[in-house]
Amino acid sequence: MPRAEPADGGGDAARDSWGLPGVEAIPGPAAVAVVAASKLAVVRDLAAWCRRQQLPTVEEDELVKFAHSCDYDLDRAKKCVTEFHACRKNTPELFSGWDTELSNMRSILDVILVALVPRKTPQNCRVLVNSLQTSSTSNYVFADVCKALLMVMETIFLTEPTLDGLVVVHDMGQASFSHFMKFGWSLPQKFSNYTQEALPLKQSTMHLVHCSSFVDKGLKMMSHIGKKEDRDKLRVHPGKDYSALHAEIPRDCLPSDLGGTQPSIAELHEATVRRLAAFRDVFKQRLP
Repeated sequence: MPRAEPADGGGDAARDSWGLPGVEAIPGPAAVAVVAASKLAVVRDLAAWCRRQQLPTVEEDELVKFAHSCDYDLDRAKKCVTEFHACRKNTPELFSGWDTELSNMRSILDVILVALVPRKTPQNCRVLVNSLQTSSTSNYVFADVCKALLMVMETIFLTEPTLDGLVVVHDMGQASFSHFMKFGWSLPQKFSNYTQEALPLKQSTMHLVHCSSFVDKGLKMMSHIGKKEDRDKLRVHPGKDYSALHAEIPRDCLPSDLGGTQPSIAELHEATVRRLAAFRDVFKQRLP
């Protein structure tokens, strides 16, 4: 199996064998050191405000990712921190059981593929690919799909607090309208609220690839979810023409299944699941 090279060509102890930052890469106090002096005041003001509000997150190193994801806009960062804790406290169906050893998570990780690409884009963005291993919906549980995606996103913002964006690619090749019908009505909105309003990670574009005609119908059903500026980041790619996809995401940042030079989605999925398992204790400490 070909080994994906790290984005920075490194191979230190803080990175796993695929070049992705591991648990040891969570920066702690060192996170503050990478913030420019001109922006550090925002982080310190945010920490002081969090202490006054008696929020759980009050340490400056924990708040760097919030300030950075909000472009060091203090008011936006305050809202992001507040929504972050509110969502995690009030949505147990998404923020509990983050453990790859649990039977429901083992089951969903045999149904879907979640693949974090080792190489970052030239814009300092991570690429996350989500796909289905089967067209069957019998074991497809949308809440568990959301958990798997949120777990991956958590590992990203914990280890790379000054990342400049997340690009998400959903492979719709085996998806059907039956999958959309299993979403329910409230959970997609809750997931969207968290990822758009509370996640301390800049959202870049979202791409749907291998789309058939049912996707348009599904998107119309979900048009009430989220904000227009976030929906405008969505790109729909029908068939197997990857030219538009490659125009936005370099081929060396995509798996081979999508015309890229990285290992396949399935191979990257295996590495990503191993990475999630390594974060098991971290997740337990961080969930409400």
